[in-house]
Amino acid sequence: MKKPWSISTTVRNPERLRDFLRILRKLEGQPFDKDNQVKYQVLLVQERLYKPLNIPLKFRKYYEEPETEIPYDEAEEIFYSQNYEDPPMRGRQSVNPLNKLGFSIARKGYGPIIITELGNRFLAGDYDIGYIFFKSLLKLQFPNPWSADFSEKEGFNIMPFIGVMHLIHKLNKKSVKRGLDKTEFSIFVPTLISFDLVDEHIKRILEFREEKNKDRYILNFAREFYETKKVPDKKINNLFDYGDNIMRYFRLTRYFKVSMDPLGYYWNIDVEPSRKVEIEQLLDMYTGESFRFKTLSDYLSYLSDITKPTLPWEKKENLEKVAQSLKNMIIDLIKKENLQVTQNEQKILLTDVQILSKSQLENYISRLRGFNLELKERLKKIKLMGDLNRIEEIIVTLRDSKKLKKHEPEQFEKLITEALKIINDEIAIKPNYPVDDDGEPVSHSPGNKPDIECYYPTFKAIYEVTLNTSKLQWVQEGQPIMRHLRDFEVQHQGGEIFCVFIAPQIHNDTYSQFWISVKYEYNGLPQKIVPLTAEQFSVLLETLLNLLKRDKRFSHKELYELYSIVINGSKQLTSFSDWTMFIHKTVNDWQQRMITL
Repeated sequence: MKKPWSISTTVRNPERLRDFLRILRKLEGQPFDKDNQVKYQVLLVQERLYKPLNIPLKFRKYYEEPETEIPYDEAEEIFYSQNYEDPPMRGRQSVNPLNKLGFSIARKGYGPIIITELGNRFLAGDYDIGYIFFKSLLKLQFPNPWSADFSEKEGFNIMPFIGVMHLIHKLNKKSVKRGLDKTEFSIFVPTLISFDLVDEHIKRILEFREEKNKDRYILNFAREFYETKKVPDKKINNLFDYGDNIMRYFRLTRYFKVSMDPLGYYWNIDVEPSRKVEIEQLLDMYTGESFRFKTLSDYLSYLSDITKPTLPWEKKENLEKVAQSLKNMIIDLIKKENLQVTQNEQKILLTDVQILSKSQLENYISRLRGFNLELKERLKKIKLMGDLNRIEEIIVTLRDSKKLKKHEPEQFEKLITEALKIINDEIAIKPNYPVDDDGEPVSHSPGNKPDIECYYPTFKAIYEVTLNTSKLQWVQEGQPIMRHLRDFEVQHQGGEIFCVFIAPQIHNDTYSQFWISVKYEYNGLPQKIVPLTAEQFSVLLETLLNLLKRDKRFSHKELYELYSIVINGSKQLTSFSDWTMFIHKTVNDWQQRMITL
């Protein structure tokens, strides 16, 4: 029976691989024998990166009180209490996506554990996640000497990243509808097991679009693919799991554009229009056929070499084409939207690409991408400012806690970012989530930075947002937030700095710990943290909406007033529960004052 390909069924969110790799680094230089396979999995348990299904009663405190460290010997006992038939296999499964994506070389009998150069860049704090996964997914191919999972005997012969790029690129030439929707991608991408099946799959996709009974078509296609008359529902459901997983990895590269609803349920994936020239160059260079390696050693050397595979724009003339294409696209955008640009921005577009060296071209292209993104963000803000309907939509969403908690984390961060930009009185608002070439988030903000940074003429603020409303909210969000705020305070000394924490609901333990930080201290100094529920934050937008309807608005100074009252009020109160009620009253009183302006 044939089988579809997948990237990682172990880790759904690609960014979680960074933590898995961080733990593997502790064993670097040691053999990945059975003992270290078990040790690796135990370390994942100890760090709470892997939670076994059956936690013995005496150890459940560690999951109810996650601020408490799990001693290694007790993590080991938790692991062995699962009674796995093959305990070392768990470590092998956990390391598999790291090996598959070229971040590590860790296998019994193949020398010491190695974190590759690509893996080390992934671990670096200043890594560009798009570049990391682009290079990683370009190396992914089936078959390869490192894995027996997808063999040539089973019909595999594909570089999936390039193969899917060929599929969508060719399909777009034959159909008015661009890209693939969630169902099409999930059915036809994991089953694209060879580069020479691209044309056949395009034919099937076009048939599928014309078919009225979609479920019947999917079932018949699955029967043919799996070469069996009876296809269990699980086999078809797996295709959707694989498709969702593949999409999440592909979109991080910025070579695929994903349009997604806030809940992450409906999505469409296409090749990225702003990288048209690079994509065409890649497709000219690679058919999607897998490379051949004489020995496993040759393949491991290839995996470890960050310069491989060769990129077409390593040639200067191809870089010039990329730069010129970006310039033309930006000029067209400026004309179409009648955007105003500064003299310095005009100078960027007047640069003669032919006189630039290869390294200068690379820097110039990076500047053009940044400029293109800035223009699109500028355009979005112009449209947001006059869109009263969008303001009302955000207010309704913020007040529907059940719906809100179903949002993707990055979509919630985007929602708050939009709300802050609507207020329109900032110097800069900088979300830290990685974005595609249109400024849409491709993942949530990394754990080592604030979610959103805001710079106003008279104060600065970070905004930390979470969908977590459980009793673990404080442990998982509170400590990192206070640390982010302290780091931000150190970086921007001399002015007033606030942190605004927003969640659908705020747990009492979170209020309690923020109260201590505000009224007394965190690491020796008090902090200015304003906890607001999503509904309380929506009051700010509701207030603005009421003012806009009267051709008025409030400024950052009124925001400063609100935040200051919340902070200063804590000094006169004796308990965090009083502060909780005080915050609620303060927000409502502030709204009444603003409305009567």
